[in-house]
Amino acid sequence: MPDMLAIISKAVFEKDAAGKKPGDVLPMDRYRSNSKHLASLASGGRLFLFTVRPPNEALWLVAVLEGLKADAEGWRSRPNTVPITDVTPLIPKIRFESGKGIQAAKGALGMSLQTPRALAAADAELLLQTAGGEDSGGGPTNLTSHEAHPKLPCLCQRCLPKSPERAETGGLTFLRASVETGSKVLYYWLPEELSADARVIAQSVRGALAGRLGT
Repeated sequence: MPDMLAIISKAVFEKDAAGKKPGDVLPMDRYRSNSKHLASLASGGRLFLFTVRPPNEALWLVAVLEGLKADAEGWRSRPNTVPITDVTPLIPKIRFESGKGIQAAKGALGMSLQTPRALAAADAELLLQTAGGEDSGGGPTNLTSHEAHPKLPCLCQRCLPKSPERAETGGLTFLRASVETGSKVLYYWLPEELSADARVIAQSVRGALAGRLGT
């Protein structure tokens, strides 16, 4: 369940966030869009909201919405706590889950981002670190996405300290597992019945993670 990128138009931003600038927190808790491209958010993941600012097409990260639920108007969430951040220097580094970066002709950056798309795990990490929305010191960075209503305890950066080593659902027992590559770590639940194959499964997960990160 990847995190998603979506755009806020200049008109909507100036109406809902009048006077707001980088460093300010916009405590928004709703994104009004029923785009089919956001459907995966029903299974978890965060919504990273951006706007493009004149006169030089600065790309601002406006908010990161978590705990999303769909309703008739779009998506509602817990109030955003991530400060508005100018992330223009990150444009060449964003690759999306598809592996393709942001490609836009001059004057068309906002238009090029009109369609919501899935962020790569490395994109989300980079954006949060730049915005100061995630601890970037002391150990590997947890790339596990937050899940609002999981069948098993969430293993994201925020929830991990409260998660158990073992959990049950649907009559099955799961063991908490993780893999690391470089300075990144991904947590996941391993069915106890597959514990004999834990090493092979970990190698597969690590390979997939390295592929997504391009390492």
